[in-house]
Amino acid sequence: MRPFVLALILAAPLSATVAAQDDATLDAPQADDDFFDDEGLDALLDGDWSDAPDAGGGNALPIRSVKGFIESRVRSFLRDRNRDRHDAEVVLEGELELEFSWGTSWEAYLRPRFRVDLVDSDADRFDPYEAYVEYAADHWDVRAGQFVENWGIVDTFNPLDVINRRDFASDFLDPDRLGEIGVRVRRFYAGNATFGEPTWSVYALPVFQETPFPTRGSRFSFSGLNGAPPFDETPGLTPHGSERALLATRLQATLSTTWLNADLQLLLARGPERFPLLLPSGPNLSPFYFGATTVGGGIRAVPNADAMGRFLSTLTLKAEVVAKSPYRFDGAEHATPDDYVQYVLGVDRLFPNVWFDNDQLTMTVEYAGESGADDPASALRPFQSDIVARAFWERGDFARTSLEARAIVDTEFDERIYESIFERQLRSVHDDLKWFVRLQVFDAHDDAGLFSGLPNNTSLALGMRFEL
Repeated sequence: MRPFVLALILAAPLSATVAAQDDATLDAPQADDDFFDDEGLDALLDGDWSDAPDAGGGNALPIRSVKGFIESRVRSFLRDRNRDRHDAEVVLEGELELEFSWGTSWEAYLRPRFRVDLVDSDADRFDPYEAYVEYAADHWDVRAGQFVENWGIVDTFNPLDVINRRDFASDFLDPDRLGEIGVRVRRFYAGNATFGEPTWSVYALPVFQETPFPTRGSRFSFSGLNGAPPFDETPGLTPHGSERALLATRLQATLSTTWLNADLQLLLARGPERFPLLLPSGPNLSPFYFGATTVGGGIRAVPNADAMGRFLSTLTLKAEVVAKSPYRFDGAEHATPDDYVQYVLGVDRLFPNVWFDNDQLTMTVEYAGESGADDPASALRPFQSDIVARAFWERGDFARTSLEARAIVDTEFDERIYESIFERQLRSVHDDLKWFVRLQVFDAHDDAGLFSGLPNNTSLALGMRFEL
């Protein structure tokens, strides 16, 4: 890696900061003087484009807000190096969020994102993560295009998230959600004293898209996993025709009782699973997609102090549970996987003013489990019996200092993952610039475990991010 290329990657957010500070000093063409007056320029720099006047004094631009980020980071893998896989990542990543509005009913949203890895070009990508239009009336709305839905309640693993694929080539432990193409219709109801803000949503996603896997040179590549055959990302089976569509419905509401207050959701979905099974295909191991009927629900609840006591009222109780019944597509050569149940149970507690005034510590403990399936297809599903502990500390200072520590312990296999992330704003340079350090430690020694079949991917990452 040439030194000047590495310096360019690390300096990218700082360059964006300087550019943002210098924009106000640039001379605009005479024809745009009215648009780039003090009021209009301030509105643009603040992200409020709707207040920026056009040359005629009207509101020609329908852009309501602009947000985004530019991030650069370097990651080095510290163990098991020089094993025909890339021992480092040098990444420049950016995202832009544009919100548009026309009148009081029509809105649009565009969220393009790019990622460039100077070490592994196969991991480069440019994706319109989201691009949709939405029409809203008094008691309903409809959205069409490509969008991301976050149905999760717990922190570690979200079995409720059946809508969106995950980009395992971007981050294997915390992969990005990818947009899906379709239509969402929501209906809002008045509710009552017990069930508030009921919302019924229906989804129709007719376009099937494959899940991205770690690249062949990635440290998380499935090639040679646990002595398995070589991995071929070309799917061994995908749905065709009407099998490609995923249909889902979700009911959300708040719950208010004497004992607790909670957020509730119930879901029903049928269609292609977003993550395939890795099964033999000739001399290789290939992804095979199956369909599934999914029924599930989730709750986030806070007990009331008067009924449950002061201690319980300091806790946030969380749970996600889904039952899955897989089915085969036409032409499938492998047997239908077993039915199974996935669940995650968790609790949070917030501790204010722990060491300093205005600081706070959030402690989280979760258990992720699975039951009902013992077929070979279930062997590589994650979080079948894992305990997760997380501590997130925020200093509450001017620099927004934070420290996060997390441990994932598999109770069936001899595998443990530890992670810590430190972040701090560089306000002496710019209010929206921060730097971070992330350490991940893998301790895996079980031949049957997923991470034991990979190199020891203990790594240290250093990066900077500029929020637009």
